[in-house]
Amino acid sequence: MPRASVPSAAGAVDALQIETASARASLRLWGLAFATPVEDPAYEPTDDLVRSNVTAMLKVDTLDPRLFPRRPALMPQLMQAVNDPGAAAERLSRIVAHDPVLAADVLRLANSSLYRSSPAPIETIQRAIVVCGVDGLRGMLAAAMLRPVFRASSKNFPRLPRLLWDRTERAARAAELYAVQASPADRFEAQLVVLLCALGPLVVYGAVVDVYSRNPGFAPNGPLCVALTAELAPSLSLHVARDWESSPRLQAALENSPTEPLTSARHLGELFGTLSLLEAQTVISADERRESLAAAGLSEALAQSTWAALHGTV
Repeated sequence: MPRASVPSAAGAVDALQIETASARASLRLWGLAFATPVEDPAYEPTDDLVRSNVTAMLKVDTLDPRLFPRRPALMPQLMQAVNDPGAAAERLSRIVAHDPVLAADVLRLANSSLYRSSPAPIETIQRAIVVCGVDGLRGMLAAAMLRPVFRASSKNFPRLPRLLWDRTERAARAAELYAVQASPADRFEAQLVVLLCALGPLVVYGAVVDVYSRNPGFAPNGPLCVALTAELAPSLSLHVARDWESSPRLQAALENSPTEPLTSARHLGELFGTLSLLEAQTVISADERRESLAAAGLSEALAQSTWAALHGTV
């Protein structure tokens, strides 16, 4: 089935072009996270064993609980607040009030360069609702709930969880900015699908670390880890979304449904988030970033406006 072109305030976007550009950029990110150039790995016999073990662990109906990220306990309450717009602000305030650590993380996001829209700091959740809106706060709350999942606990490739989370925060915000133009009612879902999509690479990382920890004589092969992440992560994101009983629309976007607008929001958000992180890490230049956005088929107006809003320069 052909991919649909999705309209936005700045013109139509082609989901396949964006997906291709995003996948290419993500390979650069995995290379950075695994401290290796992106290239075809030269396999040793031990690398073949690592590949087969990781694949056997992950291509199963039921994932190993040690690798499976648990759904945040407050996530069902957040989804109920989403489904009840009239009581959303009150419900969100109550959810945050019960967890001071969560509240602090939400306020950190609200005051970050990604979301802050005025010089005055946001010091209370009530103020965050006024400034960012209920939809904006929903996304920040979902992000704050998931952030602890991405903390590194291994000596093998400890940068991946941190870099993946940095990309995810940027990508979720970019997806929201796009949804505001293309489909305002999907602001929260656009952020949530990006957050869910980040769980797949994290599961692959956990499996890779587990295999190497059980085989201390094996030398970690960075290019192999990059290849495994690119190959296995998408299906694992969908696996987690299903186990978490995410909505059919979110699952459809993770399956790359050509008729689901969230598919474009997901890939566009990840493209902008990845390029933003790679440029911040000096892996790519501003010119390379502009070339990547042009290769994705984005209009100059959409690329410039989204980039400027993402980096607080508007």
